[in-house]
This record gives sequence, C-alpha cells and structure tokens, in this order.
Amino acid sequence: MKIKIISDSTSNLNDDLVKRYDIDLIPAFAIIDEQEYLDDGSTPPAEFYELIKNSKSAKTSQPSPNNVWKVLEKNQDYDHLLMILVSPQLSGTMNVVKSTVNQFRRKKANCPEITIFDSKGTSYFLGAIALKAAQLVKQGEEIDNILQQLEYFRDNDVQVFLMVTDLTHIFQSGRISRIQYYLADVLHAYPILTLADGELKPIGKDIGTERTCRKLLNEAWKCYNPDDELFIWMGETTPREENAKFRKMIERTTIPKIKHIEPFFVGNTIACHTGITVMGIITVRNFDLD
Repeated sequence: MKIKIISDSTSNLNDDLVKRYDIDLIPAFAIIDEQEYLDDGSTPPAEFYELIKNSKSAKTSQPSPNNVWKVLEKNQDYDHLLMILVSPQLSGTMNVVKSTVNQFRRKKANCPEITIFDSKGTSYFLGAIALKAAQLVKQGEEIDNILQQLEYFRDNDVQVFLMVTDLTHIFQSGRISRIQYYLADVLHAYPILTLADGELKPIGKDIGTERTCRKLLNEAWKCYNPDDELFIWMGETTPREENAKFRKMIERTTIPKIKHIEPFFVGNTIACHTGITVMGIITVRNFDLD
C-alpha cells in the first residue's frame, strides 16, 4: 500500500525534513496589520519576527480550501493519505480540511482512502508525530498499525513546554488571562505553558527568565523516567543571551538522558500568538531522525 503523509505548516518542519521524509505541508496564513502572508517559507523567520515586533496586530488564519485541494489532487495516485494536523483547539485547520476532503471524495471517482489524525498539538509536537508516521511508512507498516502507534506516541512520548516573557500577543490571542498578563508585566512572573488535550495550559510560573527556565525544565523532566533518552527540539526566535543560557541548562541535564538537541526557529504562524520572546522545548522519547 502506498501511504502519503500530509501535515500543515504549523508543524515547523523545515525543507530538509519534508524532502527527506516525503511529507507535504498545507500552508496556513499569518496576518500582520491586516496584511496576509502565506506560511510557505517565502517570508524568512528573521524578516517575519521584525514584522511582528513592529506590528499593532498579529493573528492567523486557517489554510484556504483551494490550497488543501491542491495537496489532495497532487497525491491522488496514493492508496492512502494520512493527514496529521494541528489541534482543532488551536486552529480551524482541521475543519477546513474535513470539508475539503468531503468535496474531494464526491468529485474524484478514484479518490484514495483519507484519514485525518488529530495531533493534539502544534509546532514540533505535531512535527514529531508526522516524522514518526513517515518513518513507520518507510518501515512498511500497515495503516492500522501506524495509527495505533501514533496514538501511543502522541499520548505518552511527546511533550511541549514553553515560556514567554512578553505576553502581549499571547494575551491578545486569548491564551492567558488578564491577571496572568499583568503579573508578568509588573512582577516579571512568567508563566510556563504546556499542551494538554490539544490546548495550551499554564502549569506554573516563576520570577525572571533564568528561574522560569529552570522551573520549566524541572516540569519537563517529571514526565519521564530517569533512564529515558530524549530527543529535544529547542525553539527560539531572535538571537538572545537567554537562549544560550537555556541550552546550557539542557546540556547539563543528566536525568533523564539527553541524546540530541535540535534547535529550530519558531514558525511564523505560531509567533503571531506567542510573540518573539518565546522559548521552549519539545521533548520526545523513543524517537530519532534517520
């Protein structure tokens, strides 16, 4: 069976990975001061961060049905399309995809089987699941077994933890309360956020960047056993001294075992909600890049 993995641009997967693992991405839109930018890599992160920094408003929009259709049509010769998408609690992408898939099935007599999988996450939480699926496809696994393994992997092996020191954008997007926003602004009490059932939820806070980073890592390591080996994606935006300090904290960790740290730039659509002072990690057990 020929199985194709499709995800969306909030996965943060870079050009090298999508080519290496033969994954197609459906692009969403970022909207800066009412100007639309297609999240297809055409606007480099550094340039986009400057746009956000100087903007009055930054928001996102789900993919267009036309762009979803193009990806489906491009891959109609496959037996099965496995579409692994951003959490519906974070984006309207899944609703657009479901509607377009229904139309595609009605129009195409020989439409491949299509399965839509809720990643319950975004960024490399979603990206890791898409990569895991692509690895299972390369190993020749059947679709039912792939879905079963992905559910376990998503619910047990992947976690995300982030902190934001400028909460303006994340407050405007409704992800945190007004009280949390004012506490951070006045006391420099920065929240630590994680994903739970597809939603961003605060799990703690601390005073100042360094203390909050330490607490974030303590919360992360609680999710794993001492002998677990972790692959870590470390997200950042603009170069800052805090980023280097955060990485050194991770590198000094001995329990659990850190086998690899892969830095990445936070995606354009995600940065619309978090702003450009976000730092975070996606921790993954039972995973490595081929």
